Amino acid sequence: MTVRTTIALALLVALSGCGTDAPAGGPAPAPADPTGSTSAAPSKAPAAPTGGTVDEPTPVEPTQGLLDWRDTGVPTDTRYVRGTEWEALAGAGDTQVELTRDGAAVTVRAGGGRTVSEVLMSADWAVVVKQDRAESAPSEVVAVDLATGEQRDVVSPPAASGGSWALTGGDLYYPTYVDDAYCLATGALADGNGEDGWCAPARSGFSGLTASAQGVGILTFDDARPVACRTVNLLDGSGLPQPVEGATDCTAWDVAATADGALWSEVPRPRRQEEARFLASADDTYFDLGPGTTGTAVPCGDSVFFVRDPQGDDEPARLMRWTPERTLEVAYESASVGNAFLGEPVCGGDVLTLTSFGEQGDEHVWAGVA
Repeated sequence: MTVRTTIALALLVALSGCGTDAPAGGPAPAPADPTGSTSAAPSKAPAAPTGGTVDEPTPVEPTQGLLDWRDTGVPTDTRYVRGTEWEALAGAGDTQVELTRDGAAVTVRAGGGRTVSEVLMSADWAVVVKQDRAESAPSEVVAVDLATGEQRDVVSPPAASGGSWALTGGDLYYPTYVDDAYCLATGALADGNGEDGWCAPARSGFSGLTASAQGVGILTFDDARPVACRTVNLLDGSGLPQPVEGATDCTAWDVAATADGALWSEVPRPRRQEEARFLASADDTYFDLGPGTTGTAVPCGDSVFFVRDPQGDDEPARLMRWTPERTLEVAYESASVGNAFLGEPVCGGDVLTLTSFGEQGDEHVWAGVA
């Protein structure tokens, strides 16, 4: 509220007599900030970069954005997932998984004739998949409530043996069979409710599941020979795969939803399926993120990460990060150059775990994704 006083009016009249344009009796100056601050109003955040067209996506040059990596203390050949508070460590031969936090421990054993095939973790849940060694029986699935340590079985729909799995929040996505059709199941871990959804057409299948708060990605493929036709999709609101706009027919591999579009990879040479070109869409514009390794795209925190093998004898292996601000960052670099490679990154809610191999030594590290 502005307070007018006799002194303020007298001062205003005096100033108007000194050549000011303010009319007498006009609005008084705003009261001074009692803290003494002279800062201006906050500036608007810079607009996110705009991409190009489908035919001419905008090339993106990476910048350094190394995460704060720490040693796990676990051998590189051991299955390990670190989460926000918990960590999961598989035993020798993947016969069990031990979840630990500040002295608390929960053990999930594979049981006779089974092996641990998947360990997934979000901020609230851990999921352990126990696969039949002979692959003749459905997988058994145990969900652990990380708030209480309580274990519960995920039994409906029954899980197929093997296949692709993804976890985000309390939602688990996994393969199941319905009348001999290969289908995508969704399990709500909090209430134990699960349901089967979309089923792949005859002579086709799916893999490459990714899931985050932004959405679910899925790779579908047919049985064409010598090279299957692959399509990258995002699930729509009804749980049906919808092809990603801009992805080249039959050549795609990785796919993940982003805040304003999708990230995916394409394989330009069928005989070199490990070598890919990564692209992203954002608000109907397109970006060329450069080379990367197929099978490594992982959403984690607010970003999507993928691996880039050394691009020359003097180059390290790198972990790349595509951010919501549409920037491409180098999140990790191997100590070794040339003959170096990274394992597939693993996300535990908002924590990444990564293995690195090379002549300068191997690493098994983790970092929080801020």
